[in-house]
Amino acid sequence: MTAQPHVDEAFVEKFMKSVNTPLDYGVYFLFHDWWDKAPQTAIDAYLDELHGIPGAKEFLAERFIAEPLSLERLAECAPGTLGQGYRQFIIDNNLEKNLGTNYRKFNEELHASGKLARLPEDLSYMMVRGFQTHDFLHVATGYEATIPGELALASFYLAQLRFPYHAMRVAVTTAHTAFLAPGFIVDSMDAFADGWIYGRSSDNLNFVRWEDELDTPLEVFRERMNLSNRPLAA
Repeated sequence: MTAQPHVDEAFVEKFMKSVNTPLDYGVYFLFHDWWDKAPQTAIDAYLDELHGIPGAKEFLAERFIAEPLSLERLAECAPGTLGQGYRQFIIDNNLEKNLGTNYRKFNEELHASGKLARLPEDLSYMMVRGFQTHDFLHVATGYEATIPGELALASFYLAQLRFPYHAMRVAVTTAHTAFLAPGFIVDSMDAFADGWIYGRSSDNLNFVRWEDELDTPLEVFRERMNLSNRPLAA
């Protein structure tokens, strides 16, 4: 009889550490913890999900990672453009250091470390590209860099990408609220529901070369990507 897939017990301890202290042991660490003992059936299913999304195979084949941007380049963008909105978001949230990150090198270092040896190449690439474009999605969706905004954006991602990182974000938050912070259930579920509906109703933002859209008027871009009708104001 074939053994049923199960969650590794050592990983369960780390998951509970994240559930108990989500701000100290975040999903970024949990994501890295999972791969060593993850059921191969789950890894394969996540990969199949990614490959089944319209536009994914073409984008994955290109393996596009942009060169680092600068505030000086963004300052050239006219008022009302995506680039101007992105620059303001970076400044307002003290994220200037993010602009200088060499994500191509970051990807190479992750592979060299061996920490994600079982992570399929396509999932690895989307993780790195996701880090590079995360703040663009904040600007495009209107979700702020707050706890409700981050939860809504995680659900938005999950609706469009079905990626394990974002699935873990939902799992950790729902477990934390269920067992430790029931007073946050309404706010967190409102944020998750908002992001899920918004992500399902708009065009997929994960396969966009954002760096080519810096001079596009933000409202024109939102209209093109069917982002004009946010269901709520999370």
